[in-house]
Amino acid sequence: MVAGKKSEPSVRYALIDCDPGVDDALALAMGFASPFFRYAAVTTVHGNVSARLAYRNARRVVSFLRGHLESSIPDVPVYPGASLALDGSRLNRSESRMIHGPEGMGAMFDKKRRLPRLGRGSSKPAWEVLVGHALKRGSQLTIITLGPLTNLALALRHAPEVFSRVKRIVVMGGAARMPGNVTPAAEFNIYCDPLAAKEVFSSGLPITMVGLDVTRRALLSVDEFKGGGSFRAALRDLIRVYARFAKKRRRAENITLHDPLALAVAMKPDLVETASCRVDVDASQGIARGMTVVDLRENKESRVKNPVDVALDLDVKGFLAFFISHLREYRGWDVDEE
Repeated sequence: MVAGKKSEPSVRYALIDCDPGVDDALALAMGFASPFFRYAAVTTVHGNVSARLAYRNARRVVSFLRGHLESSIPDVPVYPGASLALDGSRLNRSESRMIHGPEGMGAMFDKKRRLPRLGRGSSKPAWEVLVGHALKRGSQLTIITLGPLTNLALALRHAPEVFSRVKRIVVMGGAARMPGNVTPAAEFNIYCDPLAAKEVFSSGLPITMVGLDVTRRALLSVDEFKGGGSFRAALRDLIRVYARFAKKRRRAENITLHDPLALAVAMKPDLVETASCRVDVDASQGIARGMTVVDLRENKESRVKNPVDVALDLDVKGFLAFFISHLREYRGWDVDEE
């Protein structure tokens, strides 16, 4: 250290890779309201919607959220990512449209609400952005993936050595001891690109898997979105289709906060209990395609090769309180300013 200069306090950076998507937007809302991370970038990927819509939706959501925050945050650049799985396969999104709406944002940006300007964009591909920030930020960087793992797998193929420097990778995806949600075997994000997931989980990097074992317990009553001001009304429109699907499918007046939970775990790891396990992914074309095979045997070798921290239990009340407390940081959650 140079004499007379004080060392700068360590800054925690995060990069969010997502496919917005209703719960992706809710995750971004929660994350941006917290001072825990400084957001280096948002990258987008095919998944809930096409890659084109994911990129547009993310830019629009980032702009919308920054415009409503009580305290300002730096502009967060958004970068476009992969449009197909690594094996070139393309997903049938008919059910995704029923869950998230035809363009992924429910009714949040329909004709009755003025569209926010598109936030800062770029033509640089997502995998290149991931490599660049891993190289630049090192142990200050946490990567949170909220969609298929295609971008991260591509980045690992190009420069695997730089990702050993990052602090942690938190993956929303998979299931350890329960059925999938897109097939009996597979969770949606993993099913979208099983080969990418297989490569990521076998990489030996510090990964936390936040899958259906915990996200299916992260249920928020739709009553939380009643009343309030214009921001809460916008979120009420965001979740409208999502909540309608949940009511039809589960006969429940709540929504599942898959993606917000993964981001919350990146900020507050003690919300979940984890086990260190080997995770493999079925990348075949068979009935188990996309299944995350998690070795939970008690008599497994004490030293697991390429272990993944798999979330198995959740502090439900703690997480929901954490989530709502951050939404209160937006103007128009409770009442609008004059």
